[in-house]
Amino acid sequence: MKLKIHPLAIVTVAFFVWNKTYARLLASALLHELGHALAAWLAGRRNLVFTLTPLGFSLYAGELSGPAALAVYLAGPAVSLAIAPWLSPQTLWVLVFNLIPVLPLDGGRIAAVLLGERAALSLGSLALLFLLLLSALHDVPPVGLVAVLILHGRYVASGGYMKIRRAADFLRDLY
Repeated sequence: MKLKIHPLAIVTVAFFVWNKTYARLLASALLHELGHALAAWLAGRRNLVFTLTPLGFSLYAGELSGPAALAVYLAGPAVSLAIAPWLSPQTLWVLVFNLIPVLPLDGGRIAAVLLGERAALSLGSLALLFLLLLSALHDVPPVGLVAVLILHGRYVASGGYMKIRRAADFLRDLY
């Protein structure tokens, strides 16, 4: 397993550690990604790339498909759900956000395994439009949704799983 650290991540980590709530969120993000990593490792993936980014952590396990992919994509949310009562109640909000069926979030990846990539892309676009409309109607700033919209747009433009790394790198480089 390789470990990468984005240069701006050091500033983010310093802020996260300074604030107890954010420190707990950072710890829950780490455990979430370790859940994905363990499932990927059990599925036979050995060339994992674990990256500390300004937004938290990310894991790249290569292209996955079938039941192994579903297990890997579900493992992170399962860990988040299990640790939320002990670590941070905000972990549940992050979990719900991460399960939005938008590629490349976990919810979108799960939808792609279950429905196929084309259907998951359509579902993700509809989910984003619905959530953006909902945030506008309830006067909620859609900061997180705009970030997901950018990431989803880059994903769609890149053409699929083989180029998802570029989309994730693009979003990290914004910060």
